[in-house]
Parts: sequence; structure tokens; C-alpha cells
Amino acid sequence: MTSPVIQCQELGKKFSRTPLQGLRYGLSDALQRLFRVAPRQRLRPHEFWALRAVSFELRAGECLGVIGPNGAGKSTLLKLINGELRPDAGSLQRSGRVTSLIRLGQGLQPLLTGRENIYAKCLEVGFSKLETDRLMHQIVTFSGLEKSLDLPVKVYSDGMYARLEFSIATASPVDVLLIDEVLAVGDMAFQMRCLQRLDALKREGTAIIFVSHSEMNVRHIADRCLLLEDGEALAVGETELLYRKYYEATGFLDRALAPMGLIPKMPENRLEGVALMRLSSFLEGPSDRLAKTGSPLILRLDIESESPLTSAILRLQFFSASGLLLGSLECPLIMAPGAHAWRLTLPFLGLSAGRYRVGGGIIVERRWCSYQSTLLELLVKEEQPAEGQGLIRLEAALEPLSPSSSY
Repeated sequence: MTSPVIQCQELGKKFSRTPLQGLRYGLSDALQRLFRVAPRQRLRPHEFWALRAVSFELRAGECLGVIGPNGAGKSTLLKLINGELRPDAGSLQRSGRVTSLIRLGQGLQPLLTGRENIYAKCLEVGFSKLETDRLMHQIVTFSGLEKSLDLPVKVYSDGMYARLEFSIATASPVDVLLIDEVLAVGDMAFQMRCLQRLDALKREGTAIIFVSHSEMNVRHIADRCLLLEDGEALAVGETELLYRKYYEATGFLDRALAPMGLIPKMPENRLEGVALMRLSSFLEGPSDRLAKTGSPLILRLDIESESPLTSAILRLQFFSASGLLLGSLECPLIMAPGAHAWRLTLPFLGLSAGRYRVGGGIIVERRWCSYQSTLLELLVKEEQPAEGQGLIRLEAALEPLSPSSSY
């Protein structure tokens, strides 16, 4: 088996929400690197993780599809691999020449003609004029821009930009090709030709990372997929299975369940006799909201009570992204007035990869005396997603019996 051309291990990138703070933190980080101080893993004020704890390998001739909603971190991942951004956590190793099609028109000079841009881009990647002359007919024919080749590209439409960029970038095999939604502006016929070209590049050993919201395109070209949600890598695996996980995580598959009563009408938020109720994770580090399927889940519960509780019940409810109630837990609760904290342990987390909401509160005499619809937003990661697993994973023990045994 060939060695990976891209290897990501717990890769992470954080940004600042304000430009001024970003400038200050950037200067601080530069000084830390200068003096070889280990980078900070915890977030500072106004910072957030755009990408964290992402791990995968990609070998020559493979295509990894990256799927997920807007803002999941897909473009950030490509920019890290392309060298435009520096990772703040984890490691990234890549080998060979990387060609990217990330932002439409980023590599074309608007005042130059299409022909002049072809020569300029080919020169950037190391082709001589003679080699570019040999490739010219192939590039122009594939793009279908024969009549517009000698016009300035500033008069090109977005579709013409995409045609020219893609034709130049894929004119010859490269080690790694990064593609981010540039096919979305092309017509259907051109998209099919692009997919055929990508298939040919894979056969010649090009490794491809393909980001797209087009399920048809991803299913055609990707050998496997990476599912990102809110910057987290929830699962890596076979394309068909990962799309099912994607639909489950976004609640797409739950739309028909509302009439069955499985998406219940929940009570209004209230705090009667409770000044504060907070649920948080005991996990620390860059993935403090990321839990794992089949692993224990340890939560911290903080309650500030205004009156004594002697026969109360704590009830927590786990909801899917669409509001489907998946399950609940109950624990007896006794406490005096004041602030209290508890450790709550679930020995086995049976939720599959996705985003979940934890709500709940305190029940006294069979009624909610306090309720919060969102106590915790939980992201669940799956190491090895399995076919037909569904939203919940169950555990069981199988014990052998003799044929003559009775029940």
C-alpha cells in the first residue's frame, strides 16, 4: 500500500470574532512561535474553533468527499491543506504538488485574455512555453471557450471563469487536487465532463479532496466521505453511509414523524424555585463538546435552588436536530437551598454521529417546576460508522444455550 499524500491528525484552526482581537492574538501567537512556546489549546475571549479534531489519510488515486452544512469548516480544511492557513492544533503532513480550485476566479488576471491567463497559470506550475503550446488545444477544447479566448476574462461570466480555471488546473495530472464548489456554476453537461476528467486523473494517481453540496457529484467521484458539523469531524467512511448519517444529523429523515407524536410539544422554559440550572461537559481541550458513540458521557450539573427539594426528579431529554425525542433519563434529586454541583455519568452513549440537543429540568409532584429546552448542545463522533445503525446504538449480550435448555 502506498504511503499517504495527505495525513491529518487532530487538525484544528481557530479564529477571532473581531479584527482587532485577531490582530492582537496573531501577534501573540507569532511571538510564541518565535520563542518556541507551545501553542494555546484553550480558547481566548472572542475566539472560536472553525475546525478541530479532524483526522484522516488520503492516498494517491483516492478521492475524499467532504460534506456538511454551511459553516461546518469545509473551506477552512482546504485552506489549511493548501497552505493558506496555519493550523492551531494537531499536525498536517502532505507530499507532492498541490493544486487548488477553492475560490472562483482567484487565480485569473481580469485584465488579461483567456489565452494569456493560460500561459500565466501554466508558467506558475512550472510548464515551459513549448509545453503550454502543446496543452493549449486540449485546455481550450475542454473549456469550450474558443470564441472568447482572446477576450479579457473580466467580461467572462462565472460559468466561463469556472470552465477556464478547471480546464487549466486539470490539464495534466498533479499529486493533490483540492476542489471547493467550483462546479456549482457550470451547466449539467460541463459538470459531467468535469467528473469524467476527475475520474481520469484518479486513474493516473491524483489524490482529490472534493467539497460540494451536490450529492450527485460527490456520489460519482468520492471513494469515501468526511462528515463535518460545526467544525468537528463526526465520521469518516463509505459515501452512501455518510450521506445517511448526514441526513440523520440534520433531521431530514425525521420530517414524517411529527404526525406520529414522536416530536412532542414541549413545555415553556421556566425556573420556579430555581435561580440557575446549567449542564456542561467534563471533557476538556479543543473538543470539549465532542462525545463518542459507545463511550461514557460525563456531564456536570449545577443547580442553585431557592427552596429545599425533598422529592424531586431530575429529567434530561435527548433530541435530534429536528426535535425528535430520542430518549430521556431520570434521577431522584434531594437538595437544600443554595448552590449545588453533581457529576452525571452515562456509562454508554448510544447515539450515533450527529448533533443533539439536551433539554430538561426538575419535576415535582408530576409537573415541571423548572424546564430549559436547551441545556447542552452535543456533537457526537463515530469512529467506525456501521451500515443500518440508525440514530441509536444498542448493546446486548449473546449467551450460548444447549438445544434442550428451557427459557
